[in-house]
Amino acid sequence: MAIDISDGIAIGDSTEPEAKDIQYEPLGTLCDFHALYQTDPDAYGKKSWSKNVPIDLPDAVEDAESAQYALLVRKKKCYDGRRSLSIHSIIVQSERLKEFLKRALDNYPGVTTTLQRLEITSPFRPFVHRWEEITKLRDEEQDPTTKAHVDMFYRIMDEELRDVVDRKNDLVAKGVITHDLVWTILEPQDVVLSSIDGTLHAYLLTKASSDDETSRNDYLEMEYVGFNGSNFGYRYTRFMIPSFVGTVPITSLPYFPLRYHPEKDTIQELLIARGKKWEAYKGYHFKAYEEDSTSTNSKGRDNNLRDIKYHAKSRVIIDIEAYNLCGHTALVTVDRKIDGELNDSQRLIATPTLYGYSLNDKEWSTFCVDHVKDIEWDEKAFESLVLPREKQGIKEVVLAVARAQSKNVDGFDDVVRGKGQGFIMQLSGPPGVGKTLTAESVAEVMRVPLYVMSAGDLGISARGFETKLKDILELIPKWGAVLLLDEADVFMEARDSTNLDRNELVSIFLRMLEYYEGILFLTTNRTQNIDPAFESRIHLSLAYKELDAESRLQVWTQFLSRSSNIEAFTDEQLDQVAECQLNGRQIKNVVKTAGLLAWSKGRELRYEDLKVVLALRDLQK
Repeated sequence: MAIDISDGIAIGDSTEPEAKDIQYEPLGTLCDFHALYQTDPDAYGKKSWSKNVPIDLPDAVEDAESAQYALLVRKKKCYDGRRSLSIHSIIVQSERLKEFLKRALDNYPGVTTTLQRLEITSPFRPFVHRWEEITKLRDEEQDPTTKAHVDMFYRIMDEELRDVVDRKNDLVAKGVITHDLVWTILEPQDVVLSSIDGTLHAYLLTKASSDDETSRNDYLEMEYVGFNGSNFGYRYTRFMIPSFVGTVPITSLPYFPLRYHPEKDTIQELLIARGKKWEAYKGYHFKAYEEDSTSTNSKGRDNNLRDIKYHAKSRVIIDIEAYNLCGHTALVTVDRKIDGELNDSQRLIATPTLYGYSLNDKEWSTFCVDHVKDIEWDEKAFESLVLPREKQGIKEVVLAVARAQSKNVDGFDDVVRGKGQGFIMQLSGPPGVGKTLTAESVAEVMRVPLYVMSAGDLGISARGFETKLKDILELIPKWGAVLLLDEADVFMEARDSTNLDRNELVSIFLRMLEYYEGILFLTTNRTQNIDPAFESRIHLSLAYKELDAESRLQVWTQFLSRSSNIEAFTDEQLDQVAECQLNGRQIKNVVKTAGLLAWSKGRELRYEDLKVVLALRDLQK
């Protein structure tokens, strides 16, 4: 039997033996190929494969004859009502024309003009984007042969693209664009601007495309500069410009090129400056954060519910390394690393987003670099801590040992782990007498973060408690922070034989305190119930008493001095309010409520406002 190698079909007698009588070679052993042919779509639009050669095969048109021509122009039927044919694609075969296009399309992504077969398809984005350069270089061309090839190319493409180029130029001159021509103003390597949640973002456009020629959506592939905790690098992203009707201002597009911004030079300078500020926030930083934010009701805008404006103010720890380690399931990464420091073109497209932890919100979050500020420290924080006259020396002792302990922590980086490296202070007493304020004041004077946790933050599950506490106790020394574990009674209560779950929590807590390396404040209201094992872990224990009249007077004076003109109150009036049996937190609440009452009357806080609020408190008893 003869075998036709040209198409892999065996040619033999018309009468073939039964399939059961045919003996086939083992799988994959014949040194030959077998051709299968795709069928035309069936009634359902599906295609399959057949052994039969289609009978309506087109003739090959690219051959030795077509290879002679400088340019192959492939045309198709056109149904726009203005012409019967349009160009589907061109194939550039002239080396002189390729050399010309190499100059005209210099560094245009996705086009390699040195290819033996250089094919460009409709809508000819590179030519539209570089039409002015093509026209300029054509007019400057001196070589006669190259000039002839270029003129021929220009004449063909001018006829094809004239309508698109003229419409684009007319729209741009008016500062507007239509959806079908958005692609004409989005050139690869453009810096593209977008406002996201009120913050300006910049990207480098790498590619703009549509699903097909009739698609109503344009897709933008872009990159920007990010940081993964170790390296700066480019991150890739993809956005879409949805369909719209008629014309819209170019600058109202969700993404538009920087060169169309009316103040493009100013915007560029601002973005570079912001990128330089963002670049400086690599590593660990303790900062203030303040912004006006918008919260949308969960039911959405479709129900005509208004967005809620609110003012967010917090102290934050910027630390992307810790964020990647503890803060989020999706790590912050880069797709292509940048070696060395950034240049201005990279700072221009740097993300404005920083990653870290919000101390006020007690959660890992992202922050806009525009709203990060230096902390305004309260220089008199420790002075505001009120203690009875006989215990004033305690403040100096607490601050002194805290400062000394902090010197044992070698910066904010790697710390040698060892047993008994930390310093633990227990603060006990009734509510509102200054326990929490003591820890806050120490952190303020030392200018370090205060990480506040309570039993509710850690939970009562042994496994969850240990995991959360372990993560926290590792981060605190790294940040050089002071840790305040508020209302720690549940983790310090004496163990017994009846509550095994609580015993496990206490045991875990004791073990982890042994290896803690930072400064820890524990506040408790029930010292009589503390497990004896804590005595060897606690370095300094302070017991706070109820405020006496003299201490209350100091507290009243401090709060009134901050919220109003203290001169408006006589000594007798201050003595009278100091006689009320209130703790520090209650005094603060009274002053705040009275201040709101005075504000509603359009005047400053007065003694009678305090009397009204205090009288209301008495009625509730």
